[in-house]
Amino acid sequence: MTKPQEKPLLLNTQSSTVYGQPMPMRQPVPPPPGQAAPPPQIGSPSKIQLSNASLAVATAKKAKSYLTAGKVWAVIGPRGETDIKAAILYDGTAVAVLHFNPEDGSILLLGVHPIVGMTTDQIENIKKEVPAIVEGLEVLDGAEYREPENAWVVPLAYKNMIIAHLKIYVDGIHIIPDYPAN
Repeated sequence: MTKPQEKPLLLNTQSSTVYGQPMPMRQPVPPPPGQAAPPPQIGSPSKIQLSNASLAVATAKKAKSYLTAGKVWAVIGPRGETDIKAAILYDGTAVAVLHFNPEDGSILLLGVHPIVGMTTDQIENIKKEVPAIVEGLEVLDGAEYREPENAWVVPLAYKNMIIAHLKIYVDGIHIIPDYPAN
């Protein structure tokens, strides 16, 4: 008999605790008076962080079955370009954002930003397509560590294109919301 799959936890953003446990804050320790601060350590993540990479990927794979389509909206950029976005939700909270081409409504790779003016015709079509895209997402076997955010970033692919990232807290078990999308 197999054990039922546990649902990953969403990072509690209302306080400095993660489900009752204090979040580890990495504060620099000032040097003693009269001494210079040591140079920052580049490229030396702790053993805990390294071992949590595979845990973060496993958490993302567990969370995949709970991801749902969220709202679709358009943003007008400073040059008049339109960016059509759709939220990916986990427990009703946006955890990633998809980007769409405003000309034809097609999903965009991360990093592609067409410079096109507003076309509202595509939004209704995109709303219909987003659930199938979320269903077809694939969690890739790998994680990138982003030190400033103290988080793992696991790529999400659709039809062999990386279209979004799922952020997992450094502990490898808590999913981080996409704060701007929320």
